[in-house]
Formats: sequence, structure tokens, C-alpha cells
Amino acid sequence: MSLDFNKLFCAFVGIAFSILWVLVILAFGSAFKLVEITPFEVINGFLISPRLGLCSSLSALALSMKSVEWGEYVVLIVLVLGLMIIWSVFAGAVTRLTALELGKGEKTGLKDSISFVMKKFWSYFWSALTPILGVLFFIACNVAGGLLGKIEFAGEIAVAVGFPLAILSGFLIVFLGIVGVIGFILMFPAISSEGSDAFDAISRAYSYVLSRPLHFLSLFITLIVCGVILTFVAGYGACLVMKTSYFTVGLGMGGKLNEIRAFIAGLSGGSDTIASLNPMSMRIAALLFMLYIVLIKIIVGSIIIAFAGSASTITYLIMRKNVDGTEMDDIYVETNEEDVAAEEAAPELTEEPAVQQAPPSPEPIVFPEQNKSETTPETTEEPPKDQ
Repeated sequence: MSLDFNKLFCAFVGIAFSILWVLVILAFGSAFKLVEITPFEVINGFLISPRLGLCSSLSALALSMKSVEWGEYVVLIVLVLGLMIIWSVFAGAVTRLTALELGKGEKTGLKDSISFVMKKFWSYFWSALTPILGVLFFIACNVAGGLLGKIEFAGEIAVAVGFPLAILSGFLIVFLGIVGVIGFILMFPAISSEGSDAFDAISRAYSYVLSRPLHFLSLFITLIVCGVILTFVAGYGACLVMKTSYFTVGLGMGGKLNEIRAFIAGLSGGSDTIASLNPMSMRIAALLFMLYIVLIKIIVGSIIIAFAGSASTITYLIMRKNVDGTEMDDIYVETNEEDVAAEEAAPELTEEPAVQQAPPSPEPIVFPEQNKSETTPETTEEPPKDQ
């Protein structure tokens, strides 16, 4: 199911829009001195690097989160909201396509799935954002309570007396955070399968995780293991394809290809020096090679995202059947209001038309029996003639 064209196309477009959004926001943030990283560093260090760059990008993100200033918080919030808007559309479309394909056994068009997602857009958006807002709310409560401790004498006592509330708030932070992160994979499939709102998706995700924790954990671990294997195969398969292409083309092109590769490695930080390309044709060739590297990385990411959407939808349908007893083919399908109105107005064709019976023939009028003398002439017998 992950290798379906429509799912891969949704994931591809989603990654492309995400890259453009990140580059635009970083360009504005660096222009106003809110962040130090520039979009050119992202392009050179991640996009055009011959390596996959997933682990290195995650480690760089973790290091950058250790010391964050208020300007970087603003940029981070804008980035997250934009990415949530993008993936509410495209990840929702992937889960909708998978739900219909698995439940109904039919492949719907991309236009119909996007139309469904746009109608349920706010459900997708708020289902992902609500647990985050809940965690931030209780964090703010603890921070506000801690500010009271700065008051002399009364502040320390107030914080000590109210600390059990801080413990309760900490429990809710951990609960909403951990269960929300783990159960997030069930929220989008719930909306795609049920056609429900964000509240129903969140309640189903939390209830399924808490009511069948071992079953969900087994499915979640299976999803993670298969996802890691797929990421390894797709990533290193793409690297093998690129190296094979470089080697075979280099047999004919010779040193020119090595110069282009050295120039790209210098831009991406893979080399200490940046090689210079003097002819304009070599620079154009290097630009096209960098574009091909970016496209290969987006294709690999599309395969991984299509798998994640398909696997999470299958996980949701299995958990729904285990907890609620609902069959996996019970998928919400929209009905067109015009078609429903036409069906109600028109007579049902399945019923046999009523046979119009001929009116009964009138019964003959029977008059009362009349006197024979009135009806038949009286006959007299002639006397016998004489012999």
C-alpha cells in the first residue's frame, strides 16, 4: 500500500512544501537577526549533501534546542504551525487513501481524498495541536506558581503549600505528552476512517492506547521496526543507485565529473576546500546534479512518509476492531446531498410497479320471478282427434 502512486505523490508534495516553508521562514528570521542559521546553510548542509543526512539533521536540531532565545522561539512556533498546516492536508490524504483501500477494497482518486481532507481540515489540525497546547498549559501553570517563590517570606511558603498541585500538573504533563506522542499515529486515521472531529479522534487515540496497552505496544514496535528497515533499505538503496550512476557515467566523462562532485562536496561541507568551476557549462551541470540529489532525497522521504501513513491507518483499524468490535471495512463515505435528494424524490426502481386491475364486470340484474302467465303464453293441449 505504501508504494501507491497517489500516496507517494501526496508525500512528495508535502515534503516539497515543507522545504520551501522552512527556507522562507529561515530567510526572514536570519534577515531580522532572530536566528543565526540561514537557508543557504540548510541547502548546503542537508539538501545537496550526498549523504542521507537524517541522523545528522536530528543531532543538529537537538544541539540547537539546548540554548534557544526568544527570537528563535518565535521562529520555531511559526515553523511548527506552518508544517502542521501542510501535513494536516497531505498526511490526512495519505491516511484517507489507505482507509478506503483497506476497508472498502477500492482506490479512490486523489481529488476526492483531498476534497475530504479540506472539509475536515480543522479536525486534522486541532487533533495534532490540542495535546501540545495541553502540555504547554500545565507547564505555564507550574512556571506561574514558581514565580510566586520570588516573593519574600510568603512566596516560599505558598510554593511549598501548593507544591502538590505542581506534582499533579507534572503528572498531567507527562501523561499528555507521552500518551499523546505515542497515540498521535491514531488521530489522523481516526478522522479519515470515521469522518469525525478532533475531539473524537483524540478520545479514541487515548482510549485505545490505555484500554489495550500491550496490543498497541506490539503494533507500535512492529511499525517502528518495519519503518527503520524501510528507511535503511530506501536510503542506502538510493545511495547505491547514485554511486553506480556516478561510476558508470564517470567511465565516459572522465575528470569533469570528478570536478563537479568535488565542487558539490565542498559546498555541502564534505570537503575542506571548495573547488572552482570556471566554464559556465560546468556550473550549470553542477546545479542540475544538486537538483537531482534533492529529488532523490525527497523520493526517499516520500516512501517513508507513505509507509508511516499506511501503517498507522492499519494500526488504527486493528485497534478499533479489538476495542470496539467494529469491522475493518466500516469506513465513513460521504454521500452527495444532491444524489440523496434525487433518490428521495424519484420512485424506487427496485419495487415492482403495481398492476392496475380491471374494474369488475357488473353482475347481471336478476329480476324477481314473474308469473308464468305473464311471461310465457299459456299453451293448451289439443284434444286428440277422432280416429
